[in-house]
Amino acid sequence: MSRRSALSRGFTLIELLVVIAIIAVLIGLLLPAVQSAREAARRAQCVNNLKQLGLGCHNYLDVNGCFPLGSYMMPPPGDASGPGSGRHEHGITVRLLPYIEQAQLYNAFNASVHYANPPNWTLNATGVSAFWCPSDASIVGALDFANSGQFALGLRFTSYKGNAGTWFSPGRFQDQSNPNFSTLLGQANGIFNYYSKTGISAITDGTSNTLLIGESAWGKLSKGDQVCWAWWSSGNYSDTMFTTLYPMNPFNKVADLGTGPAINSDLYTSAASSFHPGGANFAFADGSVKFLRDSIQQPPMSSSTSMPTNISVDSNNIYTWIGQASVYQALSTRSMGEVISADSF
Repeated sequence: MSRRSALSRGFTLIELLVVIAIIAVLIGLLLPAVQSAREAARRAQCVNNLKQLGLGCHNYLDVNGCFPLGSYMMPPPGDASGPGSGRHEHGITVRLLPYIEQAQLYNAFNASVHYANPPNWTLNATGVSAFWCPSDASIVGALDFANSGQFALGLRFTSYKGNAGTWFSPGRFQDQSNPNFSTLLGQANGIFNYYSKTGISAITDGTSNTLLIGESAWGKLSKGDQVCWAWWSSGNYSDTMFTTLYPMNPFNKVADLGTGPAINSDLYTSAASSFHPGGANFAFADGSVKFLRDSIQQPPMSSSTSMPTNISVDSNNIYTWIGQASVYQALSTRSMGEVISADSF
């Protein structure tokens, strides 16, 4: 045998390029499947988070006879601010801490002073993973120091908010000193609002047809809104409560023109949203978790007001129906008597 024939034959350049091309095609085929599997896992964890929060709400209900209140205004001397100042206290998320295995953190909270005062800075700067959707990935490392004058240790955020119904009422500047306060409180139609004490008997539309907690993706907000909203320890509207006044995932659907004279937050921060393709996860008042698609029936929006065409609002923040509620809106109300079939959502 000659020395040449004993040598092994190597790959030609063309053969090597063909192999590389085949590998590239296989990677191209497998990558979407891998990404899809990862998103499915993140969505499953999001469902588990919402189930935990829903269970926490029901444990709170068993102990206190009502769901956690959305927020309230602390009178002096706890908070020296006067009536109608817009100051607000903690809300749903802080009150849920003992019921989602965070009793130690709750015990560090001082409810006798304003939630943003120095005794509560450690709590504000502590992240709680149960309030983070895995698909809202940037929220995990988010620690805001832009408000260092108010929160010297920083502030963390939330991907989940409580259902305030089809509008925010009463507004943050509308406390008991407002002559329309009883009307404003009476028109609140969700589970959570300022001064809310919603018991299970108040949900006459059925717990399986009423939203309790939904997603609101912090990572989809503008940089300015990321600093100003979705504060996890705050009880303010748009921090820990959402409304169905605006469509789910409103970005690129409607102009961001605000939510009304007594709210002081904008449309994008007030709406439910998520990074899950096609919709968002919601916990219902019966403890179940469902994925609602963007295609769910929602009313047309007015291009001039960025309001749904079936609702009007006056300068006193009094809302009026001028048409029937859509399926999405109806799911957020607790006692309007709508009949909703499961196949509609």
